[in-house]
Amino acid sequence: MGLAKRVGLKIKDHIEGSDGNTALSGGYLYIYLADVLIHIASIPSPNLLAERSLDSVVENQDDFQDGFGNEYSIAIFSTITGVQWYLERYPDDDNILMSLHYRVKLNEN
Repeated sequence: MGLAKRVGLKIKDHIEGSDGNTALSGGYLYIYLADVLIHIASIPSPNLLAERSLDSVVENQDDFQDGFGNEYSIAIFSTITGVQWYLERYPDDDNILMSLHYRVKLNEN
């Protein structure tokens, strides 16, 4: 695997993610740049009455900025099989992207 591809895969881990737990009562996605909390996004509850996982998808979109004025847009998908998210808009700076990390906190049922 080439160096550029490995770097791309490492960055991918910082612009998207997932959690295998179902957000029965919703929750929050905490987004950090290094050790600084830059945004808290809402995780919606999935459609629990859906017969198929695909039909259970509920989406939340959020726009936010970090302390340096960089703009971000995140999409969060909640299904009966877990939560997924990815940044749709983010700065074109690998150092910033490599500093992003997330923490999921689901509401208790």
